[in-house]
Amino acid sequence: MHLSSRARRIFGVAALAVAATLAGPVTGQQPTDTSTPAPKSLLPDDFEPAPPKVENAAPLLLPTTPGSITAAPPLLAGQTPADANQAAEANPLAASVASGRDISVIGPLTPAAGGYGLNTFAGSRGRFLASLANRMNAPIGSRWAAITLGRALLSESRGPADINPGDWVAARTWLLVRMGEIDGAKRLVDSVPVDRYSPALYRVAGQAALAAADINGLCPIAVNGRLLSKDALWDLAVGMCAALQGDDITAARVFDTLGEDSKRVDPFDVRLGERVATLAGGAGRAAIIDWNEAPALTPYRYAVATASGIAVPAEKLEALGPARAGWLVRNPGVDAETRAAMLRQAAVLGTMSAAEVTSGVAALEPSDTAAETGADSRAAQLRIAFAGGSLSDRRNALKAIIASDGKGDGRYGALIEAATAAARLPISPASAADSADIIAALLAAGDTRTALRWWPIADDAPKAVRARAWALLAAGTGGIKASRSDFADWRSATNANDHQAAMLLAALAGLGVATGGDWAGDRSDLLPTTTNSWTRAIDAAGAAGRSGEAIMLAATGLQGTWQDVPPLHLYHIMAALNRVGRAREARLIAAEAVTRLDSGA
Repeated sequence: MHLSSRARRIFGVAALAVAATLAGPVTGQQPTDTSTPAPKSLLPDDFEPAPPKVENAAPLLLPTTPGSITAAPPLLAGQTPADANQAAEANPLAASVASGRDISVIGPLTPAAGGYGLNTFAGSRGRFLASLANRMNAPIGSRWAAITLGRALLSESRGPADINPGDWVAARTWLLVRMGEIDGAKRLVDSVPVDRYSPALYRVAGQAALAAADINGLCPIAVNGRLLSKDALWDLAVGMCAALQGDDITAARVFDTLGEDSKRVDPFDVRLGERVATLAGGAGRAAIIDWNEAPALTPYRYAVATASGIAVPAEKLEALGPARAGWLVRNPGVDAETRAAMLRQAAVLGTMSAAEVTSGVAALEPSDTAAETGADSRAAQLRIAFAGGSLSDRRNALKAIIASDGKGDGRYGALIEAATAAARLPISPASAADSADIIAALLAAGDTRTALRWWPIADDAPKAVRARAWALLAAGTGGIKASRSDFADWRSATNANDHQAAMLLAALAGLGVATGGDWAGDRSDLLPTTTNSWTRAIDAAGAAGRSGEAIMLAATGLQGTWQDVPPLHLYHIMAALNRVGRAREARLIAAEAVTRLDSGA
């Protein structure tokens, strides 16, 4: 596809800018990422309403939430289900002979790059998996479950039976978009030749391009998209893409027609499209954009505005939903302050590695501002944590980073931000009092080996610190002894409540480390033993070795917040992932549960 030289300058430099911004290392940082053992891939080292809680005597259906996305791929703005069905039935491309390659095996992650292999979804029913994907209440509540799910969805793998390959790619891509994993979603959908798209994949590809603020990404599919759907997005895309390709006459005709039909397309959206056309053509004055005239922020308005240099007011960005953190940090059209503020949230979602977060802070966070001195800025604290003049300075900087965002998700994001520097901190008895937090940070980033090396220090730490470190390492690495007495000591030293105790017990039991009844002592009710449709489904997937299916079912059991995850879910997730060969991922999910439920957090 030919683009005018000005269009390439406007929209092409952006991709280079974001790559350079997030790749710049902190002073003294080596270009390695301890968060994953694989080469650099699309994924890092990793809330909608909570799923229903499980009562001992009550069966539980597949853990979905009322109002979650339906099994159908997304409708575009203004499109009705009838429009979508009619477009599919009257697909003008259906009779064409596809000249592209076979897409029954597709995905950008090979095993060498961290993928799970060709048989990831072997033996599973495709329509069942697509329904799970489209109904999932993304983003996932667990960072490590999201990372594991993302790797499965992006793995170069054979498509499951009984589903059109294009529809299967659509289901995978749409879930990745809703998880905030926009780079992976774009890589996946862009790997499919346009002549192999299904109607569902056209709809999803349009949404992925908007989430990525990639106007050029609409151009190869705009004409066919307009044939398949009445949605005005495709008319707008045809106009913008005509301008990007130097066809100003077609662009003007399209926008003039759209401008005369305010019932079909909002005049604000037309003005946004005209601005792209004006910038691409290099002549005339760009349309004035007043956000007070926009009734609500949509993916189209976000994408076109940021791609054409229009700042979206920060308060409007919330309308994009929780997945926006993963979108915003990858978009160079978003101001640096907003992107810096989103780094930790993106990491908690599972869309950024610890190394990317630290590099992003170094690149995006100013060293001094009116609101804070240079010595107290995030970037300065990271520099000290990496290369401070003394061990005490480095340790204090790490403590400041970890303590900078309170409890809950904020603290977990701070642990991820601190993790790469924590991996370079000398292992010393002088840091014993901080060893549990250091171990938590390392496991949040997936660095199990370095975390385990801290155990001799933590073993001699104060009682509560030792107990927290024990729970993290027993669940997250399996490299230390775990006994009933250790579990009892942990409960006593940390004042763990019943839910915390049940979750750790469930994790250890699911991993085969603990026997629930014996370890629970006089609280045998801590680990429920009921079964329901979801437990039977994930158990069957694990027993049959259907790894991709087990991973997807695990993600459905970890929607909502960690406080709302039933121990029953965690037990079956650990057992199923362990059985399909994903023990490392299971352990990192377990360590995350301990960290995010930690009474000391």
